[in-house]
Amino acid sequence: MNSAKDMIRKVVICTILLVTVLQIPMHLQAQNQSESIPLTESNDSDLQTRFKVALEIPLAEKLKLTWGEQLRTKNSFADLDKMLTSFTLNYQPWRHIGFEGEYVFVNERKGDELWKVKHRFNIAVIGKVSIGRFDLSLRERVRFVVRSYETDDYITPDPFTTLRTRLKADYRNESRWKPYAYVELYNTLNAPAAVKNRFEQAVQHDNYINRVRLCVGSTMKINAHNSMDFYYMVHFNRSQGAAYDDLTGDLTQRTIKKVCAHVIGIDYKFKL
Repeated sequence: MNSAKDMIRKVVICTILLVTVLQIPMHLQAQNQSESIPLTESNDSDLQTRFKVALEIPLAEKLKLTWGEQLRTKNSFADLDKMLTSFTLNYQPWRHIGFEGEYVFVNERKGDELWKVKHRFNIAVIGKVSIGRFDLSLRERVRFVVRSYETDDYITPDPFTTLRTRLKADYRNESRWKPYAYVELYNTLNAPAAVKNRFEQAVQHDNYINRVRLCVGSTMKINAHNSMDFYYMVHFNRSQGAAYDDLTGDLTQRTIKKVCAHVIGIDYKFKL
């Protein structure tokens, strides 16, 4: 147990150092280049829901495949936001270390009528350890988002890469309910930085934490094959943007958009 705790502690320290090293020089560079342009900030909040059904298929003793279908709403539950189809492969070769690979087909609503397709590819390493009644896990996930439509590299890179760090605690007990809580940080790895002139300067990057996610919930085991998950999440989203003059290429505006999203979710899973 001590070796597992030491491993998780080292992973946390290395992750913090990596995020810090990546952010500081690029952030200072972008700040120096665009400090003369005024910064526009906006704040908003939203109520959202997520509903998911999943089928878990064992492939081998330590290998399983999960197929999932999810619907998401936004704008105080009024609008359908995304429809997602996911295929997740979990491999647990050792007690304290596991691996995960995932593909997600995302159909995202843009405006009233327009739907656009994105592809998500996730690769993760998960460390686990038990302390008393608590099962602790640390997941480091790298996400690549590939869009099926044309994007502007000065506004939205393609693929867009994010490092997600999640620390989770599950509480074991004798009932069918298993409460849990976790915190997760999203850190961009290739977000575009604002440049003085897009015609004269190449694309530059400014890494920053663009989301903090807090979640509490509980899984409910119905029987050996059926389970449900009920949760509440708060997303603190922060995205940086820039606008340029179409004729001269000069930077005209820098923006920071902040959104606090309250999310209620219900998942159902069937295990073969």
